[in-house]
Amino acid sequence: WNKCFFTNAKKISLKRKLSDETSCANPLLPHASEACCNSNSRQKYDHALRSPDYLYDQERVLYSTAALRCDAMGMASCDFHIMAQIDRQKIGYHWTSVSCVIQAKVNAVGGVALVYESQSDGVNFQMHPHIRQDNRNYFKVYWEGDYPKNNNDVAVGNSCGNNACESLVTGGCLCGTSIIETHVFEEMPKTVDEVLSKLRIGAYDTSAYDTGSYAEAISINGITAYLSASSEIFDTKTVFEVTDKLGRLHRFKNTKELVQIQGAKEYAFRNAPSFISVLNTESNARDAYYETEAALDHYFHHDNTAPFIAFRLIQRFTTSNPNPRYVKEVATAFRTGTYNGIGSGVYGDLASTIAAILLHAEARSVHLDANPFKGNLREPLLRLLTLVRGMELQQDEGHPIVKMDNLDTRIGQVAHGFPTVFSFMLPEYAPGGRPGDGTLVGPETMVMDMPTVVGLLNGMFSLIRYGLCRCRGGFGTEGSTWNCYEADFSSANAQLSFKRPFENKTISIEDHAKNVIRELSTILTSGRLSTENKNLIMDAYISKYIEIQNMDQKGENMKGEIKVIIDPGEAALRLSQQLVLSTPEFHTNNIVKKNGSPRGLPERRQASGTPYKAIVNVMFKGGCDSFNMLVPHTCTKGTDLYAEYSTVREDIAISRNLLLELNEVSNQVCEKFGVHPNLGALKAMFDDGDLLFFANTGDLTKETTKENYLKDTESTLFAHNHMQRAAQRIDPLKAKDGTGILGRMRDALTRQGLSVGAFSIDDNSISVIGENGVTTPSMILSRSGIEPFNVNPSSDDMNDAMYSLNGDTKAESSGVFAEFFSRVLLESLSQNKLLYDNVADKSTEITFPTSAIGEKLAMVAKMIDSREERGTDADVFFVAMGGWDTHDRVLSRQEYLFNEADASFKAFADEMKAKNIWDRVTLIETSEFARTLTPNTGRGSDHAWAGNYVAMGGSVVGGQIVGKYPDDITDDGTLNVGRGRIIPTMSWEAVFVPLAEWAGVNEDEIYNVCPNIDSFPAAHFFNTADLFRMKSHPNTNTPKDPAPFQSPSKAPVTQIPSFLPIAPITVHPTMTPAKSPSGTPVTPKLSTQMPTVPSSKVFFEGASTQDSLTSGPSNSPISAKSSRLPTTSRGPTMLPSQRYTDEASSLSISLDEKDEVAVTAVPLTTPVMISVEEPIKSPIRPPVSSPPPSFEVAMSNDTVSLHANATVTTPTPPTTNQQALYKKSSEASSGVQQSGMCSRGALFCLCWTLWAFL
Repeated sequence: WNKCFFTNAKKISLKRKLSDETSCANPLLPHASEACCNSNSRQKYDHALRSPDYLYDQERVLYSTAALRCDAMGMASCDFHIMAQIDRQKIGYHWTSVSCVIQAKVNAVGGVALVYESQSDGVNFQMHPHIRQDNRNYFKVYWEGDYPKNNNDVAVGNSCGNNACESLVTGGCLCGTSIIETHVFEEMPKTVDEVLSKLRIGAYDTSAYDTGSYAEAISINGITAYLSASSEIFDTKTVFEVTDKLGRLHRFKNTKELVQIQGAKEYAFRNAPSFISVLNTESNARDAYYETEAALDHYFHHDNTAPFIAFRLIQRFTTSNPNPRYVKEVATAFRTGTYNGIGSGVYGDLASTIAAILLHAEARSVHLDANPFKGNLREPLLRLLTLVRGMELQQDEGHPIVKMDNLDTRIGQVAHGFPTVFSFMLPEYAPGGRPGDGTLVGPETMVMDMPTVVGLLNGMFSLIRYGLCRCRGGFGTEGSTWNCYEADFSSANAQLSFKRPFENKTISIEDHAKNVIRELSTILTSGRLSTENKNLIMDAYISKYIEIQNMDQKGENMKGEIKVIIDPGEAALRLSQQLVLSTPEFHTNNIVKKNGSPRGLPERRQASGTPYKAIVNVMFKGGCDSFNMLVPHTCTKGTDLYAEYSTVREDIAISRNLLLELNEVSNQVCEKFGVHPNLGALKAMFDDGDLLFFANTGDLTKETTKENYLKDTESTLFAHNHMQRAAQRIDPLKAKDGTGILGRMRDALTRQGLSVGAFSIDDNSISVIGENGVTTPSMILSRSGIEPFNVNPSSDDMNDAMYSLNGDTKAESSGVFAEFFSRVLLESLSQNKLLYDNVADKSTEITFPTSAIGEKLAMVAKMIDSREERGTDADVFFVAMGGWDTHDRVLSRQEYLFNEADASFKAFADEMKAKNIWDRVTLIETSEFARTLTPNTGRGSDHAWAGNYVAMGGSVVGGQIVGKYPDDITDDGTLNVGRGRIIPTMSWEAVFVPLAEWAGVNEDEIYNVCPNIDSFPAAHFFNTADLFRMKSHPNTNTPKDPAPFQSPSKAPVTQIPSFLPIAPITVHPTMTPAKSPSGTPVTPKLSTQMPTVPSSKVFFEGASTQDSLTSGPSNSPISAKSSRLPTTSRGPTMLPSQRYTDEASSLSISLDEKDEVAVTAVPLTTPVMISVEEPIKSPIRPPVSSPPPSFEVAMSNDTVSLHANATVTTPTPPTTNQQALYKKSSEASSGVQQSGMCSRGALFCLCWTLWAFL
């Protein structure tokens, strides 16, 4: 079998010995041809010949075969200089007589690279580049335990296996290897699973061997064993045959191969297979195909594949949230290939899988349809197809193909036109509203926003009124856009042919209307249309029929100078069709139960007068190769980082003379950096002081190292969907799950009384989603502008009827996805009118590029220009630019990508300056990750981690590179985890915290915006004034209705008590309703029962360094002080469990004039224990405090009470929902009684938690 490490390796060479294509090969495999020298000649190593018995050019044979051919010629294998009598164009490898050594180069994370060395050469300078000592082609291996570590690579090394390996100056350990082959089973295995789990090396069918090679087969428990006839025992030659649960036949050798490190047998790993040769001439499409097939076969038969496929297909066909039993039955059908007699019985049969999906009780039960959590929002394309099929779209003669234009941007979906490899929607997408409250997912809700709601309804209404054309937002490709009249189908090339004329005068119009609406309900909603909605539409049908019938005797409808003959029955049908298309029953497969009340709409907010701010987050989706955006240029301080860059990046490096030099910086490894030659506008803004770079930034859960990054990181690294969500959420621990960074900024500003808008241009982004109930939902806008809804409706009260059809529903019984649709529909229509009225006429003074990113930023500029009309104090925008997934041709693709981005950024900045708003706008560019510094074979780069990003604006303190650009980008660098994937040294939190503060977010809201900041030390963050020119402005508005939105205060710390170390939050808040701040001075008090615990000392627990503890004689004060915690404006500092005990009658913790904390204890007969697990959240000194605050703990009747001597103002308590969110442990709070909340400005803000530790 092809394996990475093998014994008795022989050197192979091309025609000439000195070629750098020399390598080593396994003599047991056919890798090369013979090369025969005359052993009696003095020039035996000069010229070599091929055997006359060779079969074809470049024939590959075993080494033993080559040796026999040479022997037949009276010659021998040799280390030749050149192959004689071979044409120049003929290439191929030839065996030599020289032995090779195969070594393992081990990097800091246990990856292994192959290093070949020819024994006769002494050095391997002429070896193929991919197997030289300086190669960086590391691959993963499975170590039996620890591995050799270079002391210079990691914090705790082992001297490269206690000097068993060579410690390389360039990093890593170079180790000799040996192969240990052992048998796995000494007797018959007990189960098939045991064979499959322990054997890894495949075997040939024993019938292919010579007769008598194997003894008679032994079969027990589904296992067949073939013992070697020469031994007849279970040894390494034994072959096992088993059939797995999927019906696949496997043959395995009873063998385990370990690669041991010579001189240190304790270091060993499993030998790895090799699909593709390390030689360029041997690497071909066939081998790549084999490896790809092997990988796909592994994925296809993986245990998780069947439930994964089952869940995804169920989501597409029946319900977004199937129960486990439903998934199990569909997965079983996929595995077995049969369901109720349907299917071929072969694993992966889709006929049986689809049958299980559609025939399962959960898909067909009428009773289950009443479950409000069942079902889904239908895909927009399916809704459109339901209309054209059900209402019988008929093409005009000469138009056999129905063509609909721009469905991807109009409705959010189009056949065969996926915007990304993840299709149009994410299967795990969780919407807001009732589905989100019920922790349900709704993939289709991801593409339901204001533009697509309006686009889908306008397009379907147009199809009904005018046929397939461009009229009033139609999906057609022909005809006028606005010169349209209902029932005039002259511009259409197809129209709906469904007719139900009122010809049978023997029945009443009411009965006819009832029949028509019942049929429409059956065809368009599968009969789900509620009785109430049927009656509403039937009334509209009758009214329209009578209206048209009474217009005039000719039945003509005057539209300007054009007369359109209108049939009353057809007009009523068209209106009814449109109204059915407006119902939640059409758009979802839910049952709707309304409560009889109209649906409320969010009130329009009014601006508070606070100076306007806007944040624009532009994400380069796909992973921007930003180490070609910001490049080292001049480095004279030490390491020539450009030389490293050029070496590592190889043919995807940018030449130094092409870089645009930036002004000098003093805080980086290089004094000068350059930007891509197509980023002239960014260079100009940097040099002008309006743009800065964030260096080496990315998603971090905490600061980490090369050895620990996998266990320290919560996010799924290097994957587009996970890393994009991480960069938009900035909440790795999911403390605010389901929200995004811009949405939480908006929430924070809203709680401060500001009116804040949130918009995503063209794309649905979690970035702009906030917490439910804090403010109105974010909006998604089309870059092409605001499309008005339902121009010239089919009846004057049509829109009112739509509102009635989507009235409020019963929360306990009505379908949650229907509720979601109705809420989003009416909110979208309200938003559409507001935006169309205020934005449609806006224009830009600067001509923006016509690229997608240019048009998106132009729309952002128009929205900013409409801020006064919209009544907003601030806006947050999310804009995506795609195309950055440069796995191939990275240089050529970056040329036009950077050119488009640069031109668009320049136009946006110029527009903001022209509108005198540049100093109130900050644009920040991000990407989910950067790309590998090491190129791939397609002159591209692959998924990596840390990158370099920009922030620009009139308030940005530009001309600087913030953070630390990597000072070693080689594979041996301390931040490089392989192939140039660099660990970030700056988190997204470090970027967005100062951005939030610039936007006006108060200190006590920063924790709500970036809930993970406690995972980083204070030094990780920046002073906001160092990044932004801060302008003070009033921001003291009181929220109009703070109760639903208020959250626990978490302000940053400015001064920290010297003895309090860091720890997690534990809060036990009161369950009383939240109240607005009264401003009334209070004296906080808290009491709890305390058990008796033997103790006679004051001590501190959880400190990271030793505290300074001093104590005097009995009855004298005992105090403790420490200065190990830094003071930070970015805080807060967290407090771990602290215990202070002594035989004391009272214990006080006070703050003196120097802001030092003293703990004083006086002897007591009963020990007192104080436990604090609450963060310092605001400055130690309260707003009103004279003298400094002190707290006294006294014991009476087994109850400890805490009293504050300072008089201060109490903050607003948390709401009930927030109390539940922050309450960490109900068990820990057992028996705690709380009688008040302590002051926000006092020693421990929000509340004190006291309880006993047994």
